[in-house]
Amino acid sequence: MIFNENFIFIHIGKTGGMSCSEYLLNNLKPPVFNCHVDALKEVVPYNPKDVTPLTGIGRHSTLAEALRFIGRENGKTLADFDKVIAVVRHPYSIEYSYYQHLRKPQIKERRRKRSPHLVDLAEGDFKTFVEHAGYHRDGASQDSFFLIDGEIPNNVELLKFEELATALPIAIAPFRKAGPEHPFPHRNKSKYQTELSKLLTPEVEELIYQKHRFMFDNDIYQRDAK
Repeated sequence: MIFNENFIFIHIGKTGGMSCSEYLLNNLKPPVFNCHVDALKEVVPYNPKDVTPLTGIGRHSTLAEALRFIGRENGKTLADFDKVIAVVRHPYSIEYSYYQHLRKPQIKERRRKRSPHLVDLAEGDFKTFVEHAGYHRDGASQDSFFLIDGEIPNNVELLKFEELATALPIAIAPFRKAGPEHPFPHRNKSKYQTELSKLLTPEVEELIYQKHRFMFDNDIYQRDAK
């Protein structure tokens, strides 16, 4: 989670959040607060006068958790912010991205110690993974990151991962500091679309629908988009 005086970024896993964070930390009007347990390790690339690391919250915090944290820090509430941004991703793609992420050798080695069941699932077939692996953050579907009391607050804007490089600079323009714009970084770009389309059997599609109903039932994404 990142925030400044008028803006909050909620980091949902596997939605380009690291690229977003780099862009925001370089471009937002200071003071900017970079909030997660390893934030102290990310101070070096940024001007310490502009970016303050806060470590009392996880990187992938929900909006409700972020607001409680911010409230303890400075007393602000949701109404004090002009905009909250969260990046969402098509459920088919986010499931496959998580599956492939856990299959990377360096991730398998790290995860094997704390969540061996996920590594085992990722070594198996995609259908079984979707059915049993849960979400990138355990128990937290995409919608749980941006809903408050079951509703999307008026000052929350959802950006789509598929349009991120163009959409994020436009969305934060009112909150950007003066001077040259640091470009949006292009990294961790997925090339899975062809492989994914082969795995989306009707049974897998139904499993993903049941797991991500909010995203489909509220027309954020369509089930026939492959």
